[in-house]
Amino acid sequence: MKNNQPADPVNEHSWLASLPYIQPIPDALFKLIHLVQLHDREALAHIEESWSTLHVLYVITSGQARLIGADGKLTLTTGSAFVRRAGRLLQHDHYRGTLSPVQGIAIAFDFTDQEQRFWPFGSPSPISSRLLVEKAAELAQVCMSGQNLSPFRPHILFYELLDMLQDQATVFPQPDHSWLDGALRYIHEMYAHPLTREQLAKASNVSPEHFSREFKRYTGFTFIEYVSRLRIRIAQECLLLGSPTLQEVARLTGYKDSFYLSRKFKQIVGAAPSHYRHFPKKIVSLTYNYTASLLALGCIPHLCAVASWMEHDLDEHVQHQIRQYAEHELLAHPQLIAKVNPDIIIGYAPHPALNELRMIAPTILMPFEELDWKQQFIEIGRITGLEPKAQAIIHRYHQLEHEANQTLDNLMGETRGSAVCLFLNGEQGAYIFGHGWGRASHILYESLGFQPPARMLKDGQLPSGYIHVPLSDIHLYAADHIFVAYPEEVAEQQAVHSQMNSASWSSLAAIRNGCVYEIDADMFYGFDPLSMMKQLKHMMHHFISHLSMP
Repeated sequence: MKNNQPADPVNEHSWLASLPYIQPIPDALFKLIHLVQLHDREALAHIEESWSTLHVLYVITSGQARLIGADGKLTLTTGSAFVRRAGRLLQHDHYRGTLSPVQGIAIAFDFTDQEQRFWPFGSPSPISSRLLVEKAAELAQVCMSGQNLSPFRPHILFYELLDMLQDQATVFPQPDHSWLDGALRYIHEMYAHPLTREQLAKASNVSPEHFSREFKRYTGFTFIEYVSRLRIRIAQECLLLGSPTLQEVARLTGYKDSFYLSRKFKQIVGAAPSHYRHFPKKIVSLTYNYTASLLALGCIPHLCAVASWMEHDLDEHVQHQIRQYAEHELLAHPQLIAKVNPDIIIGYAPHPALNELRMIAPTILMPFEELDWKQQFIEIGRITGLEPKAQAIIHRYHQLEHEANQTLDNLMGETRGSAVCLFLNGEQGAYIFGHGWGRASHILYESLGFQPPARMLKDGQLPSGYIHVPLSDIHLYAADHIFVAYPEEVAEQQAVHSQMNSASWSSLAAIRNGCVYEIDADMFYGFDPLSMMKQLKHMMHHFISHLSMP
């Protein structure tokens, strides 16, 4: 018979008293809401709009995202993460010069209790952590696998991820240097004008003594050392890129006359301005394409970013002379650059650590999307004192370009039709590039005169942008001639082949006419003169082989 009498509170209390001390368990702070994979910056913008009331953790697995938030600008590079709190929305910085299309993972979460709003992740700042990225990738794989796995597994991984984020915030707390950051921004904007410690201390609302103490601790230089070094770095960059008079350089850098400039220049650089250009220099290249451009000139960088497509062409002698890294490693760790004490640093603009790099060496940054690859190559030739050789190499490319167009004129007439290059990455879809990125598109649209697919023109993605297209929609971007770079992973290849067996793809005119050509994605990564010549020859081989058939 069931006893419906309430439990005796005295007996219940005595039972609890017989147990060891019970440790209270903290409430769960957050709950996992959404997870999505990012393919491009447009997806990031859509997430910010749709998930404005949620906290979002962004993890970048490839490329670079430059964002603007309430706390200023920040750059997320490959292998970094950032937690955006609900309501503090981010905008993509549309200034051109992105290293590569951004890909990653976005994880949305919310408070479990809206009354309790403890935030354990510290002040907002990018976090670089290989383990954190791996954990986020594991969570994404579990959430998106579609298999009937344990319902607890995603939440276990989510909380492990949050635990790692809090550890980062605890171990690497971000000191409040907002006033000092503002002072440094002012220095870098106004270096050509008179600057004093007292002036900046007053503007920062701190005493001159506190300003000096924190400035040295934060930058490693005294205020006077920092300003002098910045001005001389600007002077070096002016001399590397042109032939200004010393009086012009003095005016540009805030010195009262050329004699004082020369004295400070020799003190910091170790050579007079008039002799500086002719000195041999150790060069650091932050990007794959500039490394390849230097090697095309016969100039071996001391430290550089080297991609897989370049390694095959490096002879053993060159490999022994250079220190090789990936782009994202040099981007995230300027200390690697400082260790080799370079004379020049070259890379893409903008760069999040430009101010820090300039304290190491004069830094020449060029906007990737805004300058033609030939203009960039000429600038590198000018910086290295090898401009005539750069001009000769470009002349050789123009010869190949002219010969290719004559061949196509004979095979198909002056009307080229349309062409496109699809860089497929499995179920995730395909990337299509405008001519400002290379990746075959520059050759198709600029060198050979083909038209892009009508859909790309309609989307407004040219001349220099890129788009990510879902696998189910790639047939919408078809053209008379289609170049395809297939993925390397077997699982991704299966997804691609499945789509290409569909009616929407197999019915395309280019398929029926045999105008689909396979290319190697690695071969078409480079946007330097030697890569462009190699790509042009490879594409012409496909055209000639097909169009010469009876």
